[in-house]
Formats: sequence, C-alpha cells, structure tokens
Amino acid sequence: MRQLLLPGLALVLVACGGSDGEATPPTPTYVVDKSRITVSGVSAGAYMAGQMHVAHSALISGAGLIAGGPYWCAEGAIKKGLGPCMNGGDVGLATLLAYAREQSEYGNIDALENLADDKVWLFHGTLDAIVDDEVVASAADFYAELVPPENITLVTDIAAPHGVPTLDTGVACDTVATPFLNACDYDAAGAIFSTLSGELQERTVASGELIRVDQPGGRDASMLDTALVYVPASCAAGESCGVHIAFHGCQQSSEFIGDAFAAGAGYNEWAESNNLLVLYPQVASSKIAPLNPMGCWDWWGYTGEDYATRGGAQVEVVLRTLSALSGSLL
Repeated sequence: MRQLLLPGLALVLVACGGSDGEATPPTPTYVVDKSRITVSGVSAGAYMAGQMHVAHSALISGAGLIAGGPYWCAEGAIKKGLGPCMNGGDVGLATLLAYAREQSEYGNIDALENLADDKVWLFHGTLDAIVDDEVVASAADFYAELVPPENITLVTDIAAPHGVPTLDTGVACDTVATPFLNACDYDAAGAIFSTLSGELQERTVASGELIRVDQPGGRDASMLDTALVYVPASCAAGESCGVHIAFHGCQQSSEFIGDAFAAGAGYNEWAESNNLLVLYPQVASSKIAPLNPMGCWDWWGYTGEDYATRGGAQVEVVLRTLSALSGSLL
C-alpha cells in the first residue's frame, strides 16, 4: 500500500465514506478453512495488516508486512505517524507493547498468546526512501516480544523502492510510480506465502476469477462499497480453501488503479495452485474533512480511538466481508 506520497504514506489522510459506484450481486460463499487465514499489506496496508493480525490473532495465523511498522505505532496521532513511524527513530516500543497487553487483558483484541505459533514476514527494500528501515526493524522488535524468533523473517537486502516488488509486473524496479508494483525480479507474494504457509505447490497461471463482493458497512468505515476477491477454480468448485487478506497501500485502491494491485501483485498465481481465496479490501479516499485524498487505511485513528482493536471500524468491515465469504460468522 513524495511521489513520494504513495502506498502507505499518510500525509494528512483521513477518509470519509466512499462508493465505487457499482452494484454487486449477493456475496458467494465458499468452504473456508479457518486454520488457513493470513494477512499482508504494503505501507499503510502493512500497518492495517498488523492491526488485523494482532486484533484477531485467534483467527489469523500469520502476517506479511512490506514497508510497515509495529502495531499501534502512531498511538492515535497523525504527528507521530508522520514522524518516527515513517522516518525512523524511537517509536516507544515499550508503550506499544503495554497498549497491546492492556487491550488483550480488556478483551478488546484477542489474547496475545495466540501469536506464539504464528509466522511473520517483514520487508524493507534498500531503495525505499519513504519509510525508514528503522520502522520495519521496530515491527520486527515488536513481534519478537510475542513470537518465537525463528518464526520471524526480516528481509532487508533486496534492491526495491517503496511498493510491492514482483517478478516482472509493474514499473521499473528503481521507479516510484503508479501502480506501485515494481518489476524487481523478486516475488514478494511468493515469499509471504512460503513463510506463512510452509511448503507450497508452485505458482501457476491465475486462471480463476477476480470478482467484486460487498463490504458490509463499508461507507460508515470510510471504505468503498465493494472489495475484490480472487477465486481459484478449486475454491469455486467447492473445495476447502484458506484465505489470504491483502491490503493495498495509499493510492493503490480500485479508485486509483482499478484492479492493478489485485491482478498484478503476484498473490493470485500462488493462490490458484494452493487453494487460497485472496480478499482485497478497499478503502475510500476523500477530499473533504476528514481529509484522506490518497485513500490510506486508518493506522492513526481517523475512524475512532479503537481503530487498532476488534472494534475498529475498518477491522470490523473486513471481518464481516470475510464472514460473508465463508457463509458464517467468524
């Protein structure tokens, strides 16, 4: 998810409700393997993926963060979000951990003990001039307090800018430009899946369908009316399938780039051969107060002070969308 303003750069971003203007049929349901639900995201989407993971750790078994920092990094303040949570420096790790433990104790997020057997993959490209490498290192430090060290993978040696590195899709590897996919001869999606899911079948042609589904209550959470979902042929035929939730960055939703992120980030090729649905939630942009012109996920509190908990407006919509796909409340 500075032209420098992109996938997860939150300027003064705060989304109000939005619509993608498309009517959608009832959400189809699939046989969802609840033991195989993972998340990932880029930049602002990485922060959102971390929030989703920590808030629902009883359900979500792993997370991949590209150019994102630790849970609750901004502490509900855009000033901190644009400061050490992007530029590096002291993020106050002890405070972030204390908040997570407090929210777990109060029941506002799932018990942190659920994270003990999870896998985490973190990435910072050597050409990234938007999010500092210290930010991603802080995310690794946060998880290291809750997850065994052997379950954490930190990748910092790939020449890639701020965006999603792919094998051959997107703009040149040294370029920061829409759709913020970079052809770097590096398969970030494959690295995420292999880390979070273990041994996999090799990627194949993504011959399934990319469909739109309703995001229940999306407008009230500053999200679009619909999300995108990649459906492999096996899942459509009724086989049991896991789900991976992939969060776009700023200026990377369907409002800005159509289905370029969902079609080109590299997830679908692995999903097709490994019985995985891929849910691509979509956030809305707004040019009026509250201001969010680049369509960034809420990782500093524009939807309310509980944004990083199970009660967070966007967290709730994503869970409702996932529940609709599974045909049961998750």
